Amino acid sequence: MPLRRLARQAREAWEVPRDLFLGRYPDFVTGGALPKGHVPVFVFHSVEPQSFERKLRYLADNSYVTLSAEEYFQVLMRARPAPDRAVVLTFDDGRGSLWSVGFPLMKRFGMKGIVFLVPGRTRLGPPAPTWDDVRDSRGAAEALLARESKEAPFLSWQEIEAMAHSGLMDFESHTLTHARVHTSPQLAGFASPALRLGFAGMDVPLIHDGQRDLLAPEVPLGTPLFRSAARTGESLRFFEEPTLRRACVERVAEEGEGFFYRKDWERQLRRLLARIPLRGTSESPAERDLAIRRELSEAKVLIEAHTGRPVHHLCYPWHTSGPTAQRIARDVGYRTAFCGKVPGVPITLPGGDPHAIARVGEDYLERLPGRGRADLTAILRLKWSRRLGARAGGAGSHN
Repeated sequence: MPLRRLARQAREAWEVPRDLFLGRYPDFVTGGALPKGHVPVFVFHSVEPQSFERKLRYLADNSYVTLSAEEYFQVLMRARPAPDRAVVLTFDDGRGSLWSVGFPLMKRFGMKGIVFLVPGRTRLGPPAPTWDDVRDSRGAAEALLARESKEAPFLSWQEIEAMAHSGLMDFESHTLTHARVHTSPQLAGFASPALRLGFAGMDVPLIHDGQRDLLAPEVPLGTPLFRSAARTGESLRFFEEPTLRRACVERVAEEGEGFFYRKDWERQLRRLLARIPLRGTSESPAERDLAIRRELSEAKVLIEAHTGRPVHHLCYPWHTSGPTAQRIARDVGYRTAFCGKVPGVPITLPGGDPHAIARVGEDYLERLPGRGRADLTAILRLKWSRRLGARAGGAGSHN
């Protein structure tokens, strides 16, 4: 797992200068204008008080307006003209900092946002303190900012319902569980305590226990994790034989979490696994189709039940979708699908493909034309230093 994460971070660091050189970003990123009718879509994950407030203030000071999901859809369909200086703010995963930090700031600036939820990972729970509480000396900043590094990093349904009622935030689908699935018996790592904290668990493939799929917090420690891919891709899922897990899980159970304080814990588990034939079966295309349909349809049902509003918009996890997911998304009623970079489409224009909406990272928001426009070199330097820091700390973004 760490090797895969490091490889992804290294690849992303190279992709930025390459994509700038090849013109895969909107022109405003490299200093150009924002033509009339162009509506850039920005993607956020976690939000932090100072930088997020600075970005919203930049939009407000330069007369930018934010669109709701329905308003943006109407622009795409050419049912209404795009307002001058319109942008779309999207937030992936439904992370807890959106309630604690982002929402108070969105209210203060009167900004709208679209949140792509993972309802299969969302739980009940009372609303947490917010940055307003910190400012009014009713809460501790350290505890608030540490929320996403613990066992429950996502928004609660109560927080989601409160934001939905405000009219500022639209809640749409990021699939039911944001799942990865094993695709071959090639070993990638083992379930460890670190993979139960924060968002690391979203990199853990689903583990089938014979009756149902387990998410990372439920997966027995020591469980082997194999090569995986996003569930919304075309790969067929590999179901490893349960005997592959037994020896490793039992070895960890002898010591509990203390086993992972051993410097050689992973080497011990690899040796155990090396004695066992790596066997299993792969799902059929029909089984893959049913699993993807469940991810897309049940997400809609759950979000609609909690917000009381229809869900028409989808964001693909890891920006990954195959022909099967794209077909099923239309079948179950999604009007749009939000992606990352889209080949040949730096920015999706009115009349463009609503099921392949291009988005640009939040780092480039302050490259929009306006007073106080940020320097591109400084933005790139910050991005790379952040990725190097994440690499050293063993944490990284999954999207």
